[in-house]
Amino acid sequence: MNLKRFFKPRAVAIVGVSENPKKVGHLVAKNMLAQGYAGDLYFIHPSGKTILGKATHSSLALIEKVVDLVVLAIPAKYAVPYLDEVAAHGCRNVVLFAAGFGETDSPESKILETQLKAKIDEHAMTLLGPNCIGYINTANNMNATFFSHVAPHGTVGIISQSGALGSAFLDYVPVKSHIGISSFISLGNKTAVDESDCLEYLTHDEKTNVIGMYLEDIKDGVRFRQVLRAATAVKPVVILKSGRTKEGSHAAMSHTGSMVGDDAVFDAVIRQAGAIRASSFAEFEMLLKLYTLEAIPTNRRVLVLSNAGGMGVLLADEIVSKGLHLVTVSQKTSDRLADAFEDTKKISVHNPIDLLGDASSYDYRTAIRLTMKEKDIGSVIVLLTPQANTEVFETAKVLRDIYHEFKYKPLYPIFMGKESVSEAHTYLEKEGIASFRYFSALPSVLAKICHAEECKLKKATEVVSPEYKIALSANKKKAQTLFDERSLHQPYLNQADSLQLLLYAGMKIAKPFHAVHPEDLTTVVEAVGYPLVAKIASEEVTHKTEVAGVVTGITVREELENAFQSLSILGGKGAGCYLQKQVSGHELIVGAVRDNTFGIVVLVGMGGVYAELYKEVVQFSYPFTVEQFEDGILTSKIATLTKKFRNMPPIDMRSLFDAATRIGVIAEMMPQVKEVEINPLIATKDTVVAVDGRVICQ
Repeated sequence: MNLKRFFKPRAVAIVGVSENPKKVGHLVAKNMLAQGYAGDLYFIHPSGKTILGKATHSSLALIEKVVDLVVLAIPAKYAVPYLDEVAAHGCRNVVLFAAGFGETDSPESKILETQLKAKIDEHAMTLLGPNCIGYINTANNMNATFFSHVAPHGTVGIISQSGALGSAFLDYVPVKSHIGISSFISLGNKTAVDESDCLEYLTHDEKTNVIGMYLEDIKDGVRFRQVLRAATAVKPVVILKSGRTKEGSHAAMSHTGSMVGDDAVFDAVIRQAGAIRASSFAEFEMLLKLYTLEAIPTNRRVLVLSNAGGMGVLLADEIVSKGLHLVTVSQKTSDRLADAFEDTKKISVHNPIDLLGDASSYDYRTAIRLTMKEKDIGSVIVLLTPQANTEVFETAKVLRDIYHEFKYKPLYPIFMGKESVSEAHTYLEKEGIASFRYFSALPSVLAKICHAEECKLKKATEVVSPEYKIALSANKKKAQTLFDERSLHQPYLNQADSLQLLLYAGMKIAKPFHAVHPEDLTTVVEAVGYPLVAKIASEEVTHKTEVAGVVTGITVREELENAFQSLSILGGKGAGCYLQKQVSGHELIVGAVRDNTFGIVVLVGMGGVYAELYKEVVQFSYPFTVEQFEDGILTSKIATLTKKFRNMPPIDMRSLFDAATRIGVIAEMMPQVKEVEINPLIATKDTVVAVDGRVICQ
């Protein structure tokens, strides 16, 4: 969808301009004039009278020039039929403010939404809304909104499903002299134009350097993922999404289904694309501010200077906990600092560098100048608490000088307090330096920026290598037979068939033997030996451990016979039991489900009986690259398994990636599969083995 002419119209008509200053039609017309739109602007009012000093037309048809955009500030019931008049005029671009469509539950509103969609399709229209605030494009001074602000020019592009959030942000940016917007787009119901369309437009908009998005849902998850990945390749994208606590799908028959949630899937999409997810509106604003000011850390290594020892230590703790690193000051710099302060006081030259409570602006200047020369520093945080003899404003001026002296090397002043530091904050903001009153959010934001920048360097094409599809392609007919032969009343494959499907997909499995008679035990022992695991053979039981349906560590004949007897009784007459060679290693769970929005989702987590209890999982939107997979694993607690612990060797990351990819391939190539799960997957230092599987059918 090409939105260039939509957002950069040469002529605009506003239908429903009102004399009433409280009406939407009046506010929009006023904003267009106040913002300074330089194109041809037409007001439509039935009376044809003058409004806001401008003559109106009684009908769109009376405008001789075909306009590029029609803004409808009229009620919903009139707006839908009016689209015929817009089309008759020759215009195909529409902004529709009115509510009362699909966002409500009334039958009338649903009908109206259906009629609106039909009209859009009939006339091949590009429509923003309904139930939206409109949009702003400062490049051509467009302000087709009913906000109360004239938007300051800048480089931030905002896409929002909330008009209120847009209003709050536009109220925030005028206070920040170096922050303004290139565009603001209110999505509304997304009947035609959606978040992917707008993101794609801003990606190619030369006036936009950073994109901020507030989202509540995604219209087309597969396309959004593609567009987001393309966007982050050229400019940063910061996303604030509501609905973190909303529970996703639930499935009683598999752990995977119950552990995959809507919000976690969205998190995976953002992480894999290299975008940044803000955890709050305050963090959203902070991220956009830092990107606008180009105050971006060059790496994760942070140096802290402070005049408050305790606060410095607390800040250091926060820095480390967020995955940043406190840089070690070189001996050369330590010696220089010691020499510089030798005659005045004894400062701490560790990181944080404690300049003590009586630190003057001169002390800050001396210490910062010396430490800024360290080569491996990604950013410098200057912490100041207003004490009796603290030179607050003078120190702010010192930071401004050093900021320019070192050519805008990332420098973050944190001046804590309120009244005594307000003047300094105002000064720093006017000088284009991001300053903060508290340190709690800054380390988190810096870590997120670093992660996004690291993802840029690791980008690879998200295409599943053909090698992962060869095995299942060759065994496709055999795999199909597994589904054809299952009982009609059974919504899943049994354990043996589930493992067989995994084998067909090229995975290594612990082969199951179905022992039905006592003499079968001898055959199994002769084939694979001890130790063995015995499992209940039942078409009804889904979670075997919950019914004591698993016996592990069988090393002698007596234990094997006892397990066979008890499990045969538990499984029902003639059921026998499954026997497998016991495999030792780390227990993981790997599964795949179909998400309604983003398609196939692959999950990797701690497995075994504790899988659903701890729910320590990482989710991936399929397909994914090796780099994306490693990034997801290493930022979770599963990362501990990649290192040697006591007598347990580390898991092989590549083998785990192979297993996760093959699980995704099964879901992609076998449409009968609703969910597929390996639990546990035994991971060792050089391989992974599936010892139990579950396939839920569509």
